Amino acid sequence: MTVTATGNQPPSLTHTVPSVQPILQSILIIASVTDDRGLDKVELFYRRSGEVDFVSTRMMFTSGSNYQANITASFVTSSGVDYFLLATDVDGASTRRPSAPNSIFSIQILVTTAAKPATQPSGTAQTAYRLVSVPLQLDNPSAAAVLEDDLGSYDNTKWRLFGLAAGSSQNLNAKEPYIEFPNTGANAFTPGTSLFLIVKDPGKTITISAARSLRTDQRFGIPLQPGHNLIATPFNFSIPVGKLSLKSGGNLNALKSFGGSSGFVPETAALQPWEGYYFPNVNQAADTLFVNPNLSAAAITKTTADGWRLRLLASCAEARDDYNFAGLAPESEDGYDDNDLAEPPPIGDYVSLYFAHPEWQKALSRFSDDIRAVANSNQQWRFKVATNIPQEVVTLKFEGFKEIDPSLAIFLVDEALQFKQNLRENSAYQYQPRSVERANEFTLIVGKEDFVSQQTAGAQGVPENFVLEQNFPNPFPANGIFDNPETAIRFGLPEKSVTTIRILDLSGREIATLLDNVELPAGRHQRTWNGRDAQGRSVGSGIYFYQVQLGNGVKKTMKLTLMK
Repeated sequence: MTVTATGNQPPSLTHTVPSVQPILQSILIIASVTDDRGLDKVELFYRRSGEVDFVSTRMMFTSGSNYQANITASFVTSSGVDYFLLATDVDGASTRRPSAPNSIFSIQILVTTAAKPATQPSGTAQTAYRLVSVPLQLDNPSAAAVLEDDLGSYDNTKWRLFGLAAGSSQNLNAKEPYIEFPNTGANAFTPGTSLFLIVKDPGKTITISAARSLRTDQRFGIPLQPGHNLIATPFNFSIPVGKLSLKSGGNLNALKSFGGSSGFVPETAALQPWEGYYFPNVNQAADTLFVNPNLSAAAITKTTADGWRLRLLASCAEARDDYNFAGLAPESEDGYDDNDLAEPPPIGDYVSLYFAHPEWQKALSRFSDDIRAVANSNQQWRFKVATNIPQEVVTLKFEGFKEIDPSLAIFLVDEALQFKQNLRENSAYQYQPRSVERANEFTLIVGKEDFVSQQTAGAQGVPENFVLEQNFPNPFPANGIFDNPETAIRFGLPEKSVTTIRILDLSGREIATLLDNVELPAGRHQRTWNGRDAQGRSVGSGIYFYQVQLGNGVKKTMKLTLMK
């Protein structure tokens, strides 16, 4: 920027940006400045990268047309250094370098060693997974170079590392769409990328050596392949979400962090260094996420949608999937739009709730958010819940009823049990999935009473009496085709009751207990038996009995057949 007084030429200012500089050492800045009327002052404004405000110092004349000043060593950190120069003559005309408003010069800083500020969460449960990254340009970005000096040689009983496979799909089996170390590649920790890390032992800190900060005078572009992407800030300071933008011009609603016990959590504040984030690209073409590190530049304004959203939460053992939404918004469409967010890929022991929409023909077909137009208040959402945790109960909860017109009915239908539940009366639902069919299907129905009654006509409500049904399949396993034999025991309770379920042999001896004095709500229920006794041993083929007893002493018994 140049400011000129009438009849006066502004100062001439030339400057060469220093090359990469060592950390915590002062940096000499030299500029050549001349003026036809005489100079008043030449100033250096500098800051640590990632800060908003500059400190200033006068540059001192040395010889000829040269002026110089030092950037104080304490400002020379692994974040990098930003600065600009301003020369003003005696008539008030000034010249800024670089000339554009809010623009800066950037100096990359050599880093000999750096560490993630906090120790890594530890354990073997789902809650110990974290997304990690390195906010610097490493001389050696391989996973082995970054982690093995801190965590020891790779041992999947002590620590595990997962990255996304190229062209990853939404397959929920095993580690898909993940690849495990050492297949994460030589460039695992390049700037802007993150990986999933789980560490068993406490007190471990990630440290790095031989790196440099990135330039902060330009945006950094993170490639987004169609499908799932694990990203990170490449800068060693916090980046507000408002400083992110997409080449395609889309919004950033789908950005999520991984919250451990809460699973993937919407991120609306900032990207933190050393952490990782999930961002899907649902389009068939590649995109780019731009990260603007110049915090003095104007931020991007975000808008939020009006309307109502019902939150769907799923949990199973320690795994959670807490951020899923069905709802209506004025700017939404019934098909795909930017308010429909992709479901992140689960990792480890998981539970995943998602709306399946292959008909949208996007790069991803599973969505955590399905937001529709407000024109029709009668709506139904089909969704699935998948888990890889066997023999555990899945709990579904629903929140946000106050936002919805109280005249509208809200029901859940369990498609497997053909059971309907009024969610305004009871907003929680539990079931035990069969491991041989891990994705259970449900329908959420919101609308006028007559619409909801019509849509739920084929489903049963709370039974009038205690009901015990024949197990399915029976006999089981069918001709031994399943690796993990399992049969479902279904029953209905007319009211809340403490319930016990036992497996007995022909002599009446107890083989296993599936429920032991557990209080269950009124409704239809399912529990499974895997053909094993209380010690986990596989029992032999033959005739067995399953018995359901209520807290009031009433019990029912039926016969089942196990074939091997």
